[in-house]
Amino acid sequence: MTTILASPAPSVALGVLLVAGLLAAWLVRKNESSRRAALWQGVFFGLLALVGAATIIAVGLGPSYWALSGSALSMMVLTATYDYRRSPRAAA
Repeated sequence: MTTILASPAPSVALGVLLVAGLLAAWLVRKNESSRRAALWQGVFFGLLALVGAATIIAVGLGPSYWALSGSALSMMVLTATYDYRRSPRAAA
Protein backbone atom coordinates (compact mmCIF):
# COMPACT_ATOMS: atom_id res chain seq x y z
CA MET A 1 0.00 0.00 0.00
CA THR A 2 1.58 3.23 -1.14
CA THR A 3 0.26 6.55 0.02
CA ILE A 4 0.95 9.62 -2.04
CA LEU A 5 0.73 12.76 0.03
CA ALA A 6 -0.86 15.80 -1.61
CA SER A 7 1.85 18.09 -0.26
CA PRO A 8 5.54 17.52 0.44
CA ALA A 9 5.20 19.38 3.76
CA PRO A 10 4.54 16.23 5.88
CA SER A 11 7.58 14.51 4.38
CA VAL A 12 9.76 17.53 5.03
CA ALA A 13 8.43 17.88 8.59
CA LEU A 14 9.10 14.20 9.24
CA GLY A 15 12.63 14.53 7.88
CA VAL A 16 13.34 17.57 10.04
CA LEU A 17 11.97 15.77 13.11
CA LEU A 18 14.13 12.70 12.48
CA VAL A 19 17.29 14.75 11.94
CA ALA A 20 16.53 16.80 15.07
CA GLY A 21 16.06 13.60 17.08
CA LEU A 22 19.38 12.13 15.92
CA LEU A 23 21.13 15.45 16.53
CA ALA A 24 19.71 15.57 20.06
CA ALA A 25 20.96 12.03 20.69
CA TRP A 26 24.45 13.07 19.61
CA LEU A 27 24.32 16.24 21.72
CA VAL A 28 23.29 14.28 24.82
CA ARG A 29 26.36 12.08 24.50
CA LYS A 30 28.67 14.95 23.62
CA ASN A 31 27.55 17.02 26.63
CA GLU A 32 27.30 14.10 29.06
CA SER A 33 29.51 15.65 31.72
CA SER A 34 28.73 19.32 31.13
CA ARG A 35 26.45 21.66 33.03
CA ARG A 36 23.95 21.52 30.18
CA ALA A 37 23.51 17.75 30.33
CA ALA A 38 20.08 17.96 31.97
CA LEU A 39 18.87 20.40 29.30
CA TRP A 40 19.95 18.15 26.44
CA GLN A 41 18.47 15.10 28.15
CA GLY A 42 15.12 16.88 28.37
CA VAL A 43 15.30 17.86 24.70
CA PHE A 44 16.29 14.30 23.78
CA PHE A 45 13.44 12.65 25.67
CA GLY A 46 10.92 15.10 24.23
CA LEU A 47 12.13 14.37 20.72
CA LEU A 48 12.24 10.64 21.47
CA ALA A 49 8.53 10.77 22.28
CA LEU A 50 7.81 12.76 19.12
CA VAL A 51 9.83 10.40 16.91
CA GLY A 52 8.04 7.44 18.51
CA ALA A 53 4.64 9.01 17.80
CA ALA A 54 5.73 9.88 14.26
CA THR A 55 6.79 6.26 13.72
CA ILE A 56 3.39 5.00 14.84
CA ILE A 57 1.65 7.47 12.52
CA ALA A 58 4.04 6.70 9.65
CA VAL A 59 3.07 3.02 9.70
CA GLY A 60 -0.17 4.04 7.99
CA LEU A 61 1.62 6.09 5.34
CA GLY A 62 3.68 3.34 3.77
CA PRO A 63 7.02 1.54 4.03
CA SER A 64 9.22 4.43 2.94
CA TYR A 65 7.96 6.53 5.84
CA TRP A 66 7.95 4.03 8.69
CA ALA A 67 11.29 2.48 7.72
CA LEU A 68 13.07 5.82 8.08
CA SER A 69 11.18 6.67 11.26
CA GLY A 70 11.83 3.25 12.75
CA SER A 71 15.53 3.46 11.92
CA ALA A 72 15.86 6.88 13.54
CA LEU A 73 13.92 5.71 16.60
CA SER A 74 16.15 2.64 16.93
CA MET A 75 19.31 4.73 16.66
CA MET A 76 18.01 7.14 19.31
CA VAL A 77 17.21 4.28 21.70
CA LEU A 78 20.64 2.71 21.17
CA THR A 79 22.32 6.05 21.78
CA ALA A 80 20.39 6.45 25.03
CA THR A 81 21.13 2.97 26.34
CA TYR A 82 24.61 2.06 25.09
CA ASP A 83 27.48 2.86 27.45
CA TYR A 84 30.29 4.45 25.44
CA ARG A 85 32.71 4.81 28.34
CA ARG A 86 35.79 2.66 28.22
CA SER A 87 35.92 1.84 31.91
CA PRO A 88 36.39 -1.78 32.98
CA ARG A 89 33.28 -3.57 34.13
CA ALA A 90 33.00 -4.74 37.70
CA ALA A 91 33.13 -8.49 38.20
CA ALA A 92 29.83 -9.97 39.31
